[in-house]
Amino acid sequence: MMELKVENKRATLGRPALHKVSVGKIIVTVFVTLILAILACYFLIPVIWILIASTKTQAQLSSTGIFSIPAHLALWENLKLVFTYSGGVYVRWFVNSIVYAGCVAVLTCVVCSMAGYALAKHRFRGRDVTFYLILASMMIPGTVTAIPLFVVEQPLHLVDTYFGVIFPLIASPFGVYFLRIYIRDVVPNELIEASKVDGASERRTFWRIVLPIIRPALSTLFLISFIGTWNNFFLPLVLLHSQSLYPLPVGIESLLSLINTAAANQTLPLYQLVITGSLISILPMIIGFIIFRKHIVTGLTQGSVKL
Repeated sequence: MMELKVENKRATLGRPALHKVSVGKIIVTVFVTLILAILACYFLIPVIWILIASTKTQAQLSSTGIFSIPAHLALWENLKLVFTYSGGVYVRWFVNSIVYAGCVAVLTCVVCSMAGYALAKHRFRGRDVTFYLILASMMIPGTVTAIPLFVVEQPLHLVDTYFGVIFPLIASPFGVYFLRIYIRDVVPNELIEASKVDGASERRTFWRIVLPIIRPALSTLFLISFIGTWNNFFLPLVLLHSQSLYPLPVGIESLLSLINTAAANQTLPLYQLVITGSLISILPMIIGFIIFRKHIVTGLTQGSVKL
């Protein structure tokens, strides 16, 4: 009886502590959910606004509420205006953005995976110094390097060319760092040694063994590089002079500069042109995130086991 009473007393004393823990977890969960909901609204409200605004005419933009849906949807007319403006130059900008972002994303994955593999699995003189220099280069803003790149590329006749924009963006310090950490933690050393014992060359080991294992990380880096290049504005602005080579951010900015021109406002509904063009420009990023979302989660979680 005494032992039973002691056990009941211990159980009774333990209940408030368990209750406090459960209440604390609920409070933390509610707080975190509230913060995430606020952040979601913060990021979604501009998207919702641009989606609604692209269905309005020039007159409806100034006469209706910000989030009010017009009775007559002018989305089709706005899309037609965008794709027919100046002989379809928006289509050229869209294709240019795909070329820039696609080439940079693919080449970044190849170059950074090779560099990350060498830094993670090979020992050579100056390896740590090289890695720390790569980390230090991540601290330099892209706007600082654009002007020196112009000075370097001008004698090489790379200014105002596709390659002049693509080449500086291939070697991504973040990509090298990310893949170095991922390969170090995910690719077993025993697997590489076994491939060498079987007579596989270094190139064959990398392409046939390492790359399939790090595919989730490559998908993550591909999407990050694609979005970063797609949204890159300052570097193409500095290096490109021909309107036919503009990517979408620079092209849309050139349309914004016309809004302050009274003559252009009288002949073209520029606000509709800019808003609808901006809506179309974010669609590839949304589609890419939907396609690669599973690979992104897998790549980030597997690569964060060790740091």
